[in-house]
Amino acid sequence: MNAQFPSGPPVDERAFDDPDREIPYGRAAEIREVAETWRTNRLTLLSGRAGAGKTTLLCSGVIPALRADGAHVPYLARVAHRPPFPMAALSEHNRFRLAVLGSWYPRASPVQISELTIESFVRKHRRVDRFGDQLPTLAAIDGAEALLHTTDRYERHRRDFVDDLATALDRAPDLHLLLIVRDDALDDAMELLARLGHPRAATRTLGPLTPRAAREVAAALLRRDGRRAEGVAEALVQELRTVRPSGAVQTTSRVEPALLRLLCDRLWCELSGETDVSPECLRTVVNRVLTEFCAHSLAMIAADQSLPLRVLSAAFRTAFGDLPGRAGVLADRLYEDVPRAVVHAMQDCHLIRASIRDGRRYFQLQHPRLIEAIERLGEPTVPVPIRRPGPSARLRQAHQALADDDPELARHHAEAAKRACGEGEIRTLGDATIFLGDIAYDLGDIETATARYREAAAIFEAVPDNAAVGWLLTGIGRALLDTAPAVAVRELQAAAARLPHELSVQTALGRALWRAGRTRAAAAVFEDVLGHDSHNREALTAKRNLSRIT
Repeated sequence: MNAQFPSGPPVDERAFDDPDREIPYGRAAEIREVAETWRTNRLTLLSGRAGAGKTTLLCSGVIPALRADGAHVPYLARVAHRPPFPMAALSEHNRFRLAVLGSWYPRASPVQISELTIESFVRKHRRVDRFGDQLPTLAAIDGAEALLHTTDRYERHRRDFVDDLATALDRAPDLHLLLIVRDDALDDAMELLARLGHPRAATRTLGPLTPRAAREVAAALLRRDGRRAEGVAEALVQELRTVRPSGAVQTTSRVEPALLRLLCDRLWCELSGETDVSPECLRTVVNRVLTEFCAHSLAMIAADQSLPLRVLSAAFRTAFGDLPGRAGVLADRLYEDVPRAVVHAMQDCHLIRASIRDGRRYFQLQHPRLIEAIERLGEPTVPVPIRRPGPSARLRQAHQALADDDPELARHHAEAAKRACGEGEIRTLGDATIFLGDIAYDLGDIETATARYREAAAIFEAVPDNAAVGWLLTGIGRALLDTAPAVAVRELQAAAARLPHELSVQTALGRALWRAGRTRAAAAVFEDVLGHDSHNREALTAKRNLSRIT
């Protein structure tokens, strides 16, 4: 039996439980196309700009449709996923494999996952239909941009994981893999496809909504409270398509899903549920909502990045408030005025989007309709309060920041998640504290890492959760193997008492005993582990090394 942290709902179940899951309305054709392409090809690439609705299309449209048709589809994997588990407790792990397999197989112990390959996962979880025929495994990885390039610190992890994916595609013919990337990473993604052995893999692109699809989505979202919404939906979509630069009037051919959902979420509240709204009133409401959206997003980014809001707002207006900014600002020029992390945060907030032209990266407004909002940013207004998400959502932001290799922002979000936890959110408090320990451990700050793990152990002791405390003690012990082996022995002995059947805890204890000079006790521990699992790699390696010096 594997003791483990309670994993909670699988990562994509939030989308299925979301009351707004009808948002794929208007995407019926895309749902069918993506589902059929994924089902009939070994490797598929789905691309689209940030905010286009790629993840929503999969979670609330494609995956449910395929499962309803009997297909075997694991949960959607996210490269930024982090299990609530101290990373120091693992003898070794690949950060990308742990994220992906932890998403696909959310109820498994991270210790077990860390020892699996993608191929072994597919073989272990094969399924058959009612006739006994083997079903293909339709697996998807969201945020696959992280597999295209990373910092030197994680380059070996990235390279090894890509090799693992390539091996799985080669040796497991029942694996059908779908990779989801932003469209500005498409060129790099094509190189990744070649490395995976499928240079001519199937591709699908998800664009903004057509006006007809946008009206269907808006009507579905606006009638959530039972009101008739078709008239307001049509007027809203028309207003969102209408751009008035310098007094002229232009009409865009597409609608941004992210902005449409934002407006639908606020519209009934702003209009008090009215169904007969004048164009002037609707324009006023849309401008106010979009201006508050821009102001709030910039305020949040400024706070996260420790920048003066007035400086960031001025830079944003200068870059994107005139005609060249609407056409696109060269990335290198924008990076001279605004830190790269800020630019990426504006992209994540759906203020701007990236595109590639002539091999060069440009940034432009997410949608031209934001022009009027930018013009209003310069007007003296009451400061917009920052509306932060709840602690669980803030912790996911921290995970994403670390996946983007921004440990300082990850720490900022995780600390904020801790502060926001109420009485009924003790597990989230513990998870955030574990994650802070992971950040420190990742950066080589063992003292801070062990202090955070001890803090988390006290939290889970109060739950109480014996297994969670045991794994945290294991993380402390493994982290101290090199610097304080005698302390590590005590921590790992306490962990073994709580997790008596976990061989990875026993092997860690054996290594600590060896480092503390107690070689006979260490050899006895390794022998016992190998008696239960003769192929245990860590115990075999440790026993072999121990025999060389004794």
